[in-house]
Amino acid sequence: MIHITKKTLCCGCSACERACPKKCISMKMDSEGFLYPEVDANECIECGLCEKVCHEQQPYPKREPIQTLAAINNDEPTRMASSSGGIFYLLAEKTLAEGGVVFGARWDEEWQVVIDYAETAEGVRAFMGSKYVQARVATAYSDALRFLKEGRKVLFSGSPCQIAGLHHFLRKDYDNLTTVDFLCHGTPSPKVWKMYLNEVVDAAHKITDCKFRNKADGWHKFNFHLDTECNGQTRSLYCHHFENHFMKAFLTDVILRPACYDCRAKEGSSHSDITIADLWGAERIVPEMDDDKGTGLVIVYTERGRQALDWTKVTSKEIKLSDATRCNGGFFAQRAIPPRRKEFFEKLDSAPCLVDLINRCAQPPLKRRVKQKVKSIIKRCLRLLNINTIGGVKLRL
Repeated sequence: MIHITKKTLCCGCSACERACPKKCISMKMDSEGFLYPEVDANECIECGLCEKVCHEQQPYPKREPIQTLAAINNDEPTRMASSSGGIFYLLAEKTLAEGGVVFGARWDEEWQVVIDYAETAEGVRAFMGSKYVQARVATAYSDALRFLKEGRKVLFSGSPCQIAGLHHFLRKDYDNLTTVDFLCHGTPSPKVWKMYLNEVVDAAHKITDCKFRNKADGWHKFNFHLDTECNGQTRSLYCHHFENHFMKAFLTDVILRPACYDCRAKEGSSHSDITIADLWGAERIVPEMDDDKGTGLVIVYTERGRQALDWTKVTSKEIKLSDATRCNGGFFAQRAIPPRRKEFFEKLDSAPCLVDLINRCAQPPLKRRVKQKVKSIIKRCLRLLNINTIGGVKLRL
Protein backbone atom coordinates (compact mmCIF):
# COMPACT_ATOMS: atom_id res chain seq x y z
CA MET A 1 0.00 0.00 0.00
CA ILE A 2 1.40 3.37 -0.96
CA HIS A 3 1.75 5.77 1.94
CA ILE A 4 3.13 9.28 1.56
CA THR A 5 5.19 10.09 4.66
CA LYS A 6 7.01 13.06 3.10
CA LYS A 7 5.43 15.29 0.48
CA THR A 8 8.79 15.70 -1.18
CA LEU A 9 8.45 12.04 -2.20
CA CYS A 10 5.33 12.41 -4.36
CA CYS A 11 5.27 14.21 -7.70
CA GLY A 12 1.51 13.76 -8.15
CA CYS A 13 1.81 11.80 -11.41
CA SER A 14 -1.23 9.64 -10.51
CA ALA A 15 0.34 6.40 -11.78
CA CYS A 16 -0.58 4.66 -8.52
CA GLU A 17 -4.22 5.75 -8.79
CA ARG A 18 -4.58 4.57 -12.40
CA ALA A 19 -2.74 1.26 -11.81
CA CYS A 20 -4.71 0.15 -8.74
CA PRO A 21 -6.76 -2.93 -9.72
CA LYS A 22 -9.32 -2.29 -6.96
CA LYS A 23 -9.64 1.44 -7.75
CA CYS A 24 -9.21 2.17 -4.06
CA ILE A 25 -6.73 5.04 -4.52
CA SER A 26 -7.97 8.58 -5.07
CA MET A 27 -6.01 11.79 -5.54
CA LYS A 28 -6.87 14.30 -2.82
CA MET A 29 -5.89 17.97 -2.69
CA ASP A 30 -3.86 19.17 0.29
CA SER A 31 -3.85 22.64 1.86
CA GLU A 32 -1.31 23.89 -0.70
CA GLY A 33 -3.47 22.79 -3.62
CA PHE A 34 -1.48 19.73 -4.76
CA LEU A 35 -2.87 16.23 -5.30
CA TYR A 36 -1.64 13.25 -3.27
CA PRO A 37 -2.82 9.61 -3.26
CA GLU A 38 -5.16 8.46 -0.52
CA VAL A 39 -5.83 4.74 -0.08
CA ASP A 40 -9.09 3.17 1.12
CA ALA A 41 -7.53 0.56 3.42
CA ASN A 42 -10.78 -1.40 3.59
CA GLU A 43 -10.66 -2.07 -0.16
CA CYS A 44 -6.87 -2.50 -0.55
CA ILE A 45 -5.72 -6.08 -1.26
CA GLU A 46 -2.02 -5.29 -0.59
CA CYS A 47 -0.97 -6.27 -4.12
CA GLY A 48 1.86 -3.72 -4.04
CA LEU A 49 1.27 -2.54 -7.60
CA CYS A 50 0.93 1.10 -6.52
CA GLU A 51 4.45 0.99 -5.07
CA LYS A 52 5.85 -0.76 -8.15
CA VAL A 53 4.62 2.02 -10.47
CA CYS A 54 5.77 4.88 -8.22
CA HIS A 55 8.63 6.76 -9.86
CA GLU A 56 9.66 8.23 -6.52
CA GLN A 57 10.17 4.73 -5.11
CA GLN A 58 11.43 3.13 -8.35
CA PRO A 59 13.19 5.96 -10.21
CA TYR A 60 14.64 5.40 -13.66
CA PRO A 61 18.39 6.04 -14.13
CA LYS A 62 19.65 9.20 -15.82
CA ARG A 63 20.54 8.95 -19.51
CA GLU A 64 22.74 10.76 -21.99
CA PRO A 65 21.08 12.08 -25.18
CA ILE A 66 22.12 10.89 -28.62
CA GLN A 67 21.72 14.37 -30.12
CA THR A 68 21.15 17.97 -29.01
CA LEU A 69 19.92 20.60 -31.47
CA ALA A 70 18.76 24.16 -31.84
CA ALA A 71 15.57 23.98 -33.91
CA ILE A 72 12.95 26.22 -35.51
CA ASN A 73 9.67 25.34 -37.17
CA ASN A 74 9.89 26.70 -40.74
CA ASP A 75 6.20 27.68 -40.63
CA GLU A 76 6.35 31.13 -39.02
CA PRO A 77 2.65 31.48 -37.99
CA THR A 78 2.85 28.19 -36.08
CA ARG A 79 6.13 29.22 -34.53
CA MET A 80 4.71 32.56 -33.40
CA ALA A 81 1.69 30.80 -31.86
CA SER A 82 4.06 28.56 -29.90
CA SER A 83 5.98 29.39 -26.74
CA SER A 84 9.40 28.75 -28.29
CA GLY A 85 10.40 27.21 -31.63
CA GLY A 86 7.13 25.50 -32.61
CA ILE A 87 8.56 21.96 -32.51
CA PHE A 88 5.72 20.32 -30.54
CA TYR A 89 3.21 21.03 -33.30
CA LEU A 90 5.44 19.32 -35.87
CA LEU A 91 5.66 16.22 -33.66
CA ALA A 92 1.88 16.21 -33.33
CA GLU A 93 1.33 16.85 -37.05
CA LYS A 94 3.41 13.82 -38.04
CA THR A 95 1.61 11.60 -35.51
CA LEU A 96 -1.81 12.67 -36.79
CA ALA A 97 -0.74 12.12 -40.42
CA GLU A 98 0.05 8.52 -39.48
CA GLY A 99 -3.40 7.99 -37.96
CA GLY A 100 -2.21 8.49 -34.41
CA VAL A 101 -3.41 10.21 -31.25
CA VAL A 102 -1.74 13.14 -29.47
CA PHE A 103 -1.84 13.77 -25.71
CA GLY A 104 -1.11 17.17 -24.21
CA ALA A 105 -2.13 19.79 -21.65
CA ARG A 106 -5.21 21.96 -22.23
CA TRP A 107 -7.34 24.37 -20.24
CA ASP A 108 -10.55 22.93 -18.76
CA GLU A 109 -13.82 24.78 -18.18
CA GLU A 110 -12.51 26.34 -14.95
CA TRP A 111 -9.17 27.38 -16.50
CA GLN A 112 -7.25 24.66 -14.73
CA VAL A 113 -4.96 22.34 -16.68
CA VAL A 114 -5.72 18.73 -17.59
CA ILE A 115 -3.96 16.14 -19.78
CA ASP A 116 -6.24 15.15 -22.66
CA TYR A 117 -5.97 13.65 -26.14
CA ALA A 118 -6.76 14.93 -29.62
CA GLU A 119 -7.17 13.25 -33.00
CA THR A 120 -7.32 16.41 -35.13
CA ALA A 121 -5.05 19.38 -35.80
CA GLU A 122 -7.66 21.69 -34.30
CA GLY A 123 -7.69 19.64 -31.10
CA VAL A 124 -3.90 19.73 -30.90
CA ARG A 125 -3.89 23.54 -30.98
CA ALA A 126 -5.41 23.52 -27.48
CA PHE A 127 -2.19 21.85 -26.28
CA MET A 128 0.08 24.55 -27.70
CA GLY A 129 1.65 27.13 -25.44
CA SER A 130 3.12 26.82 -21.95
CA LYS A 131 0.68 26.45 -19.05
CA TYR A 132 2.39 27.09 -15.74
CA VAL A 133 0.00 25.13 -13.51
CA GLN A 134 0.32 21.47 -12.50
CA ALA A 135 -1.89 19.45 -14.85
CA ARG A 136 -4.27 16.72 -13.73
CA VAL A 137 -3.53 13.43 -15.46
CA ALA A 138 -7.17 12.35 -15.06
CA THR A 139 -7.75 9.35 -17.37
CA ALA A 140 -4.88 10.10 -19.78
CA TYR A 141 -2.73 7.08 -18.87
CA SER A 142 -5.65 4.67 -19.26
CA ASP A 143 -6.71 6.31 -22.52
CA ALA A 144 -3.16 6.04 -23.89
CA LEU A 145 -3.01 2.35 -22.99
CA ARG A 146 -6.29 1.72 -24.81
CA PHE A 147 -5.03 3.38 -28.00
CA LEU A 148 -1.71 1.54 -27.80
CA LYS A 149 -3.46 -1.82 -27.49
CA GLU A 150 -5.55 -0.91 -30.53
CA GLY A 151 -2.29 -0.54 -32.46
CA ARG A 152 -2.53 3.21 -32.98
CA LYS A 153 0.48 5.48 -32.73
CA VAL A 154 0.47 7.63 -29.61
CA LEU A 155 2.44 10.83 -28.97
CA PHE A 156 2.24 11.57 -25.24
CA SER A 157 3.53 14.95 -24.04
CA GLY A 158 3.79 16.06 -20.44
CA SER A 159 6.10 17.13 -17.65
CA PRO A 160 9.08 14.84 -16.91
CA CYS A 161 7.34 13.32 -13.87
CA GLN A 162 4.18 12.64 -15.90
CA ILE A 163 6.19 10.91 -18.62
CA ALA A 164 7.99 8.81 -16.01
CA GLY A 165 4.61 8.03 -14.45
CA LEU A 166 3.22 6.90 -17.81
CA HIS A 167 6.14 4.53 -18.43
CA HIS A 168 5.77 3.04 -14.95
CA PHE A 169 2.01 2.67 -15.42
CA LEU A 170 2.43 0.88 -18.77
CA ARG A 171 5.13 -1.44 -17.32
CA LYS A 172 6.37 -2.36 -20.81
CA ASP A 173 7.67 -0.67 -23.94
CA TYR A 174 5.35 -0.07 -26.89
CA ASP A 175 6.80 0.43 -30.36
CA ASN A 176 3.87 2.68 -31.24
CA LEU A 177 4.45 5.07 -28.32
CA THR A 178 6.57 8.23 -28.48
CA THR A 179 6.94 10.29 -25.33
CA VAL A 180 7.98 13.94 -25.21
CA ASP A 181 8.65 16.07 -22.15
CA PHE A 182 10.07 19.54 -21.62
CA LEU A 183 12.67 21.24 -19.44
CA CYS A 184 10.43 21.88 -16.46
CA HIS A 185 10.94 24.80 -14.08
CA GLY A 186 8.58 23.10 -11.61
CA THR A 187 4.82 22.72 -11.24
CA PRO A 188 2.91 25.59 -9.56
CA SER A 189 -0.09 25.10 -7.30
CA PRO A 190 -3.51 24.93 -9.05
CA LYS A 191 -5.03 26.37 -5.87
CA VAL A 192 -2.84 29.49 -6.03
CA TRP A 193 -3.71 29.88 -9.72
CA LYS A 194 -7.45 29.68 -8.94
CA MET A 195 -7.12 32.22 -6.13
CA TYR A 196 -5.15 34.52 -8.42
CA LEU A 197 -7.86 34.39 -11.09
CA ASN A 198 -10.56 35.04 -8.50
CA GLU A 199 -8.66 38.12 -7.34
CA VAL A 200 -7.81 39.72 -10.70
CA VAL A 201 -10.92 38.80 -12.73
CA ASP A 202 -14.21 40.56 -11.96
CA ALA A 203 -16.97 38.14 -11.00
CA ALA A 204 -19.14 39.30 -13.93
CA HIS A 205 -16.39 38.63 -16.47
CA LYS A 206 -15.72 35.37 -18.28
CA ILE A 207 -12.16 34.35 -19.17
CA THR A 208 -11.80 33.84 -22.92
CA ASP A 209 -8.06 33.35 -23.37
CA CYS A 210 -4.88 33.00 -21.36
CA LYS A 211 -1.30 32.91 -22.59
CA PHE A 212 1.65 32.77 -20.21
CA ARG A 213 4.06 33.30 -23.11
CA ASN A 214 2.69 35.90 -25.52
CA LYS A 215 5.48 36.79 -28.00
CA ALA A 216 3.95 39.92 -29.54
CA ASP A 217 6.79 41.98 -28.01
CA GLY A 218 9.39 39.29 -28.69
CA TRP A 219 10.37 35.86 -27.42
CA HIS A 220 12.99 37.14 -24.99
CA LYS A 221 10.59 39.66 -23.41
CA PHE A 222 7.47 37.48 -23.43
CA ASN A 223 4.31 38.75 -21.78
CA PHE A 224 1.51 37.33 -19.64
CA HIS A 225 -1.82 37.84 -21.43
CA LEU A 226 -5.31 37.24 -19.99
CA ASP A 227 -8.51 38.15 -21.86
CA THR A 228 -11.96 38.43 -20.24
CA GLU A 229 -15.38 39.35 -21.62
CA CYS A 230 -18.60 40.79 -20.19
CA ASN A 231 -21.62 41.92 -22.22
CA GLY A 232 -19.57 42.09 -25.38
CA GLN A 233 -16.84 44.17 -23.77
CA THR A 234 -13.33 42.67 -23.69
CA ARG A 235 -10.70 43.42 -21.09
CA SER A 236 -7.07 42.41 -21.32
CA LEU A 237 -4.45 42.01 -18.64
CA TYR A 238 -1.17 42.30 -20.54
CA CYS A 239 2.22 42.79 -18.93
CA HIS A 240 5.86 41.68 -18.95
CA HIS A 241 6.16 38.23 -17.40
CA PHE A 242 8.01 39.38 -14.27
CA GLU A 243 5.54 42.23 -13.70
CA ASN A 244 2.72 39.70 -13.38
CA HIS A 245 2.26 38.52 -9.81
CA PHE A 246 1.46 34.88 -10.54
CA MET A 247 4.45 34.64 -12.86
CA LYS A 248 6.62 36.29 -10.22
CA ALA A 249 5.56 33.66 -7.67
CA PHE A 250 6.27 30.91 -10.20
CA LEU A 251 9.65 32.17 -11.40
CA THR A 252 10.91 32.73 -7.84
CA ASP A 253 9.91 29.11 -7.05
CA VAL A 254 7.61 30.09 -4.15
CA ILE A 255 4.55 28.13 -5.36
CA LEU A 256 6.15 24.94 -6.67
CA ARG A 257 5.22 21.42 -5.54
CA PRO A 258 7.54 20.17 -2.73
CA ALA A 259 8.92 17.35 -4.92
CA CYS A 260 10.02 19.86 -7.58
CA TYR A 261 12.95 21.11 -5.51
CA ASP A 262 14.66 17.71 -5.86
CA CYS A 263 13.04 16.23 -8.96
CA ARG A 264 13.71 12.56 -9.72
CA ALA A 265 12.60 12.80 -13.34
CA LYS A 266 15.20 15.27 -14.61
CA GLU A 267 18.43 14.82 -16.62
CA GLY A 268 16.94 12.17 -18.89
CA SER A 269 15.49 10.04 -16.10
CA SER A 270 11.89 10.48 -17.25
CA HIS A 271 12.84 8.09 -20.11
CA SER A 272 11.15 10.29 -22.69
CA ASP A 273 12.13 9.78 -26.31
CA ILE A 274 12.63 13.48 -26.88
CA THR A 275 12.76 16.65 -24.77
CA ILE A 276 11.79 20.07 -26.10
CA ALA A 277 12.33 23.50 -24.58
CA ASP A 278 13.37 27.09 -25.17
CA LEU A 279 16.99 27.49 -26.17
CA TRP A 280 17.75 30.32 -23.76
CA GLY A 281 21.16 31.68 -24.66
CA ALA A 282 20.48 31.23 -28.38
CA GLU A 283 21.97 34.68 -29.07
CA ARG A 284 25.29 33.27 -27.87
CA ILE A 285 25.05 29.64 -29.04
CA VAL A 286 23.42 30.06 -32.47
CA PRO A 287 23.12 33.82 -33.13
CA GLU A 288 22.16 33.13 -36.76
CA MET A 289 18.98 31.39 -35.50
CA ASP A 290 17.99 34.05 -32.96
CA ASP A 291 15.49 36.47 -34.50
CA ASP A 292 13.51 36.94 -31.24
CA LYS A 293 10.60 34.86 -32.57
CA GLY A 294 11.48 31.75 -30.57
CA THR A 295 14.33 29.26 -30.86
CA GLY A 296 13.72 25.73 -29.68
CA LEU A 297 15.96 23.23 -27.95
CA VAL A 298 15.53 19.58 -28.96
CA ILE A 299 17.22 16.86 -26.91
CA VAL A 300 16.90 13.45 -28.59
CA TYR A 301 17.27 10.36 -26.39
CA THR A 302 16.16 7.57 -28.71
CA GLU A 303 16.04 6.75 -32.41
CA ARG A 304 12.26 6.69 -32.08
CA GLY A 305 12.39 10.26 -30.87
CA ARG A 306 14.53 11.29 -33.84
CA GLN A 307 12.09 9.70 -36.28
CA ALA A 308 9.10 11.38 -34.62
CA LEU A 309 9.93 14.69 -36.29
CA ASP A 310 9.76 15.60 -39.99
CA TRP A 311 13.16 17.27 -40.24
CA THR A 312 12.37 18.67 -43.71
CA LYS A 313 10.10 21.17 -41.93
CA VAL A 314 12.77 22.25 -39.44
CA THR A 315 15.77 24.53 -39.51
CA SER A 316 18.22 22.94 -37.10
CA LYS A 317 21.82 22.92 -35.97
CA GLU A 318 23.55 20.42 -33.70
CA ILE A 319 24.93 21.97 -30.51
CA LYS A 320 26.62 20.84 -27.30
CA LEU A 321 24.39 19.75 -24.44
CA SER A 322 26.63 21.67 -22.01
CA ASP A 323 26.01 24.90 -23.95
CA ALA A 324 22.26 24.28 -24.07
CA THR A 325 21.91 23.65 -20.34
CA ARG A 326 24.07 26.58 -19.22
CA CYS A 327 21.09 28.96 -19.46
CA ASN A 328 18.39 26.31 -18.97
CA GLY A 329 18.12 25.44 -15.29
CA GLY A 330 15.10 23.22 -15.97
CA PHE A 331 17.45 20.44 -17.09
CA PHE A 332 18.85 19.92 -13.61
CA ALA A 333 17.18 18.09 -10.74
CA GLN A 334 17.77 20.39 -7.78
CA ARG A 335 16.79 23.95 -7.00
CA ALA A 336 16.82 25.86 -3.71
CA ILE A 337 13.65 26.10 -1.64
CA PRO A 338 12.78 29.81 -1.27
CA PRO A 339 13.22 30.98 2.34
CA ARG A 340 9.64 32.31 2.51
CA ARG A 341 7.83 29.43 0.79
CA LYS A 342 6.60 28.00 4.13
CA GLU A 343 5.36 31.43 5.23
CA PHE A 344 3.55 31.89 1.92
CA PHE A 345 1.48 28.72 2.22
CA GLU A 346 0.86 29.15 5.95
CA LYS A 347 -0.71 32.55 5.27
CA LEU A 348 -2.37 31.68 1.94
CA ASP A 349 -5.89 30.94 3.19
CA SER A 350 -6.06 33.89 5.58
CA ALA A 351 -4.34 36.49 3.39
CA PRO A 352 -6.76 39.34 2.53
CA CYS A 353 -4.86 39.97 -0.72
CA LEU A 354 -2.95 37.30 -2.65
CA VAL A 355 -1.04 39.87 -4.68
CA ASP A 356 0.30 41.49 -1.49
CA LEU A 357 1.31 38.09 -0.12
CA ILE A 358 3.20 37.33 -3.33
CA ASN A 359 4.94 40.70 -3.18
CA ARG A 360 6.16 39.91 0.33
CA CYS A 361 7.17 36.28 -0.12
CA ALA A 362 8.40 36.25 -3.72
CA GLN A 363 10.87 39.07 -3.35
CA PRO A 364 14.32 37.82 -4.41
CA PRO A 365 17.04 37.62 -1.74
CA LEU A 366 19.18 40.75 -1.24
CA LYS A 367 22.18 39.20 -3.04
CA ARG A 368 20.10 38.53 -6.15
CA ARG A 369 18.49 41.99 -6.03
CA VAL A 370 21.93 43.62 -5.91
CA LYS A 371 23.10 41.47 -8.82
CA GLN A 372 20.02 42.44 -10.86
CA LYS A 373 20.57 46.13 -10.04
CA VAL A 374 24.21 45.97 -11.15
CA LYS A 375 23.18 44.19 -14.34
CA SER A 376 20.57 46.87 -15.02
CA ILE A 377 23.12 49.65 -14.54
CA ILE A 378 25.57 47.95 -16.91
CA LYS A 379 22.87 47.59 -19.57
CA ARG A 380 21.94 51.26 -19.21
CA CYS A 381 25.56 52.30 -19.63
CA LEU A 382 25.94 50.11 -22.73
CA ARG A 383 22.85 51.70 -24.24
CA LEU A 384 24.23 55.19 -23.60
CA LEU A 385 27.50 54.17 -25.23
CA ASN A 386 25.54 52.57 -28.08
CA ILE A 387 27.36 49.23 -27.63
CA ASN A 388 25.29 46.40 -29.10
CA THR A 389 27.86 43.63 -29.47
CA ILE A 390 30.79 42.21 -27.55
CA GLY A 391 33.11 39.82 -29.31
CA GLY A 392 30.75 39.59 -32.24
CA VAL A 393 27.86 38.42 -30.04
CA LYS A 394 24.70 40.51 -30.14
CA LEU A 395 23.65 41.76 -26.71
CA ARG A 396 20.07 41.53 -25.45
CA LEU A 397 19.48 45.00 -24.05
